[in-house]
Amino acid sequence: MTYFIKNLVPLFLFICMSINAFAQNDIVLKNDGQEMIGNVTQINNDDVNFTYKNEKIPYVIAKNDIHKITFSSGRIEYFNKDGGGKNISKLGDHHNKVAILPFSFVKDQGDGAMAMSKKIQQETYAIFNKKKNNLQYQDVQTTNALLIKAGITGGNKDGYTMGEICDILGVEYVIQGMVSVERTGASSYSNSNSTISNTNDPNRRQTSRGLIGQVFSTSKTNVKSNSSSSTSDDFSTAITMNIYNDKGDNIFNQDHSSFWSMEDAYKITLNYLAKKTPLYTK
Repeated sequence: MTYFIKNLVPLFLFICMSINAFAQNDIVLKNDGQEMIGNVTQINNDDVNFTYKNEKIPYVIAKNDIHKITFSSGRIEYFNKDGGGKNISKLGDHHNKVAILPFSFVKDQGDGAMAMSKKIQQETYAIFNKKKNNLQYQDVQTTNALLIKAGITGGNKDGYTMGEICDILGVEYVIQGMVSVERTGASSYSNSNSTISNTNDPNRRQTSRGLIGQVFSTSKTNVKSNSSSSTSDDFSTAITMNIYNDKGDNIFNQDHSSFWSMEDAYKITLNYLAKKTPLYTK
């Protein structure tokens, strides 16, 4: 018991120090919803001097761009509650807006083609947009253009929080996911047909599928058989779907493996998962 307490005390002190370090920062909330965490060094008539935490570079923020400042002391000072006269607050502009990010696509445990990633993104947009109700879904071309302008690519997107991506896209929610398709084997199919003809009666012909046994007749009978076979690949498909809000909270996370073995079985699975989300209205 004494050993447990000795190990618990340092952990408790570490948590207290972390909370205290966070509390020593000021938080500037801008009208566009962006949060700036650091230190407010001076408040002037028209602007505010600010430095980010763990940085020394000074910034100047116009007061017209600030909604409120939460100081490290706990005091809150509001700016532009009514939009600041000339500047109308944009905090609500992103409300009920949704963007769908390009889905990660993995085939046979390797990175899939970017074209396929964007194809799934477009198909996901089509599924949700049909049931949008009071939501506004951002066109995927607009989403991708905004990501490119912000310098966000598949290689560096992990360096951004989903809250930051929401701000960049100007939406309240983003839908993100991954589709994994893996070849598991092959299935073979065969088909056979038999044609019976009576040589004494040329007008009398009979076709039978899967003829079994011998046809007995006093007339001479000819039997012709045709057979064909085909092979198709079997695939295992799994999808993970996430929804984040503009605060960076993950409000939906679910994965599902498809029952079907076709290569494009992901389409059925996308529909299934979409219906499970809080954004899909029936």
